[in-house]
Amino acid sequence: MKKCLGAVLCAAGLCLSMPALAGKLFLSGGGYDDANTDLFVTGLRKATGRDSGFTPNINSTSNCGTNWATTACPRIAVITAAKDSYTTGLDAFQNDIPATSTSPLKRGYYNLFQTHGFSPKHITAHVDNYAVHASSSTPEGQANIALIQQADAVWFVGGDQAKIIRSFLTDSGADNALAAALRARWNNGSGNIVIAGDSAGNHALNVRMHAAGVSYGYLYFGANLQDKAVTDWQTLGDTRDGTGALRYLENGATMKGLGFLPAGLLSDTHFDSRSGRLGRLAAALRHMGVQQGLGVDENTGALVDTAAQTATVYGANRLLIVDTANASVQVGTYYKVNGLRVSLLTPGDRYSYASKAVSSSKSAIGTPYYSSYYDSANIFAALETSKSLTRLVDQTPTSNIGSAPVPVYSSGPQYPSGSPVIRLRFTRDASTRGYYSGGRYTVDKARVDIY
Repeated sequence: MKKCLGAVLCAAGLCLSMPALAGKLFLSGGGYDDANTDLFVTGLRKATGRDSGFTPNINSTSNCGTNWATTACPRIAVITAAKDSYTTGLDAFQNDIPATSTSPLKRGYYNLFQTHGFSPKHITAHVDNYAVHASSSTPEGQANIALIQQADAVWFVGGDQAKIIRSFLTDSGADNALAAALRARWNNGSGNIVIAGDSAGNHALNVRMHAAGVSYGYLYFGANLQDKAVTDWQTLGDTRDGTGALRYLENGATMKGLGFLPAGLLSDTHFDSRSGRLGRLAAALRHMGVQQGLGVDENTGALVDTAAQTATVYGANRLLIVDTANASVQVGTYYKVNGLRVSLLTPGDRYSYASKAVSSSKSAIGTPYYSSYYDSANIFAALETSKSLTRLVDQTPTSNIGSAPVPVYSSGPQYPSGSPVIRLRFTRDASTRGYYSGGRYTVDKARVDIY
C-alpha cells in the first residue's frame, strides 16, 4: 500500500576544517543484504524521525508515494556519484541486477529504498557531468539542489570515493554549489537531515579520507600515506614509485573528503568480513593525527549522532573502535605501536566517542568458556581479527597472537625477500570487558600491540 500524505583541527602537518555538529550520519560498511531491515528500517529510516509508525512491506517496491510534497515517507536523495558515469549511476538507480545461479537478485536503489519505506529520487551529478549537474546556474543543477533542500536523508552509494569528491568539490577542494546546498542543510542547527554513505560513500564523509591498499602494506610502508589533491582523483593511491609499483598497489593515499564526520573520527569500511583492516585503520589514524577510528563491517551500519556524540550499531555484523590516545609508536623499519585500545561492538551496542564508554545489553562474561588461547596464522584474513578479539574475552589465557605473513601474489610486484612477518598481540587486562548474549559478543577496550 502506498503512503502519501567551523573550527580547525591541525595535526600531523595537516589542517582540516571541522564540520559543524548539526545532525546524524549513517555509516554503512558495504556488502549489505537487500533484506536487512535492521540496517535500513530500524537504523536509517527511524533516524530521520519521519513516519516512524509505518512498517514497510519488505516484499513491496511501492511502499511510498513518489510526490515529495505529499508523501509521508522519508524522502531520500540517492547520490550515485561513486559510479563511473551518469549512465552507469542512472542504471544502478533504476534497474535491479537479476538473480543468477550463484547470486541473489540485487535491487536497484529505487526499489531497494521503496522496499524499506523511503521515497527515493536520484541526484544526477557524476564525474562526466558535474560542471552542469552540480551547478546552481543550470536547470539540471537547480533540480539536484532542490532535491537536497527537500530530502530527509541522502545516501551516497558505493563505488569509488574519489569520483564522489571530484563531483562535489572544486579543484581547490572547496564546495561546489551542490555540496554547498548539502552543507547548508547540515549546518542549519536543527539536524533535520541524515547523511548516509555506503562503502565508498562512507569514506567520502570523512574530513580527510584514505583509500586503496591493505593492512600489511599500510604497516610495511610505515604509516606514511601520500596526500593527494582533488585534481588527482584518477590516481587515488600512493604514486611515489609509479602506478605499477608495489607501493601503489599495497599502500594508501589520502584526499580531502566532504567533512561531515567529526574531525576526531576516521571511518573505514568492509572492515573484517572481506579482509582484516585493523592494521590499515591504525596506520591511517597515525598518518592523519586522528585519535579514534570506526571500522564498519559489511552488512552493518553505525548511526553517528553528533549531538549526543555516540555511534549505535545496526545490521548484522560488527563495528570496531580503534583508540590511539594512549598508544606509543615504537622504532622500527615498519609501523610498530603499543597500547592501542580496540573494542568490538555488535547490533544494539552503543559507543560514546566523547567518554569512550561502550554500552551493551549483553551479559558480562564470568567464567571463560575456552581454556586455550587462539593464535591466528593470518590475522588480516577475513574475520580473524574479530575471532581473536572475541576469544580473548571468553578464554582463560589473557593474550592471543596474530601473525600477518608477507603477502605473495601470482603476478605483479612482490615484497622484497626478507620482508618481516608482522605480529599483533591482543591482551585482556584490567581495562578490558567482555559481554555475550544470543551468539554475539561485545569486547570493550582490549589492548593491541603491533610489533
